[in-house]
Amino acid sequence: MKIIEKILWGTFGLILLAAIVWGFMIGLPSTIPAIAMNSEKITEQKLRSELTAEQRVVLDEMLKPPDSASGTTTRGRPQSEVYRINRPLLERLANIAECQRELMSASSEVREDGTLKIFGIQSGSLLERVGLRENDVLLSVNGLSLNFGSLGDCLDAHSESLVKLRSGNPVVIQIERRGTLKALVIDPTGL
Repeated sequence: MKIIEKILWGTFGLILLAAIVWGFMIGLPSTIPAIAMNSEKITEQKLRSELTAEQRVVLDEMLKPPDSASGTTTRGRPQSEVYRINRPLLERLANIAECQRELMSASSEVREDGTLKIFGIQSGSLLERVGLRENDVLLSVNGLSLNFGSLGDCLDAHSESLVKLRSGNPVVIQIERRGTLKALVIDPTGL
């Protein structure tokens, strides 16, 4: 009986260990470890070479400067930074509670014009992995200016962005960084 008990306890231990590892690596989006999330900065030319003609037209439309650029003096098209994301990072971005926690752990303030200034970004956070930096001001998402004081606007932009990313299309977040208009392009082709 003692050998059978040892075999049963050993099997039980292995199953328990496998369940813990499974939950840690594959579990709910908020349990995906930060080490599994990847984003890679690539050139805009590389992204464009992998998009269809229709996707390039949509990208160009989203890269137009927002109507109210919060006092920026940049004319024409903003400088762009492209971040290719993987599936675990997309799943973390898809979890609205996770995104809210990220914004809460960083500091942010809605400015009078409805834009959002972010500071106190943690190293390795979702915000950092999609290209946001200290004191960035969020102006628009996918070419549409947002009022970050309106929860409805933010939820709609989040939902629309997820649909675009999951269908393989890039999302553009326009920001003001130290007085310069920039476009952070989130590319889901790394999925």
